[in-house]
Amino acid sequence: MNILKTLLASAVLAASAAGANAATYTADTLVSASAGACEGSASDCAANDRLNANNAVDGDSSTFYSLGLGGSLVVGFSEIVGNILPSTVSVFEVTFNRGTSHAEAADVYAIDESGSESLLGRITNRIGESSVFASSAFQYLKLVDVSEVEFPETTSFDGYDVAKIAIAPVPLPAGGLLLLGGLGGLAALRRRKKAA
Repeated sequence: MNILKTLLASAVLAASAAGANAATYTADTLVSASAGACEGSASDCAANDRLNANNAVDGDSSTFYSLGLGGSLVVGFSEIVGNILPSTVSVFEVTFNRGTSHAEAADVYAIDESGSESLLGRITNRIGESSVFASSAFQYLKLVDVSEVEFPETTSFDGYDVAKIAIAPVPLPAGGLLLLGGLGGLAALRRRKKAA
């Protein structure tokens, strides 16, 4: 019986360790892109390959896609099959003139399997304001530039710049697995006492 208890305890600990480590996934599928306005010069609007929407899903944070003022982008995660569990959504943005009034913002939406969109929140290019939380399952993420709405005096000519989008699904807490293992152990002990 001691061997059985040791094996059960080992299995519970292994399962709780596995459940506590959540992976981070990067958007790697471009579903759609609708370029917004670029109010800079032709050379500014084309600089750094910023009009290439695939830059947002190439996994390289040194390249980026400018949404354009009022533009949008929808991305997916091919590594995840089915719905994406509640997650922290982080968007990596590129800003060259952060010290000036070059403020940019985007609204982040979760799109579920039926195509319904839910606003998750607004992100900006200010430090510490680039993450939102999705409290329900989703399949795709949509970003819509709202730079001129959020910052009417912005000097941004091309809207929010997306370098990379990552999600970190919330893991089942290790305590939950330990609780289930403990309840199973108590049930086994009770059953054994009744049999004796």
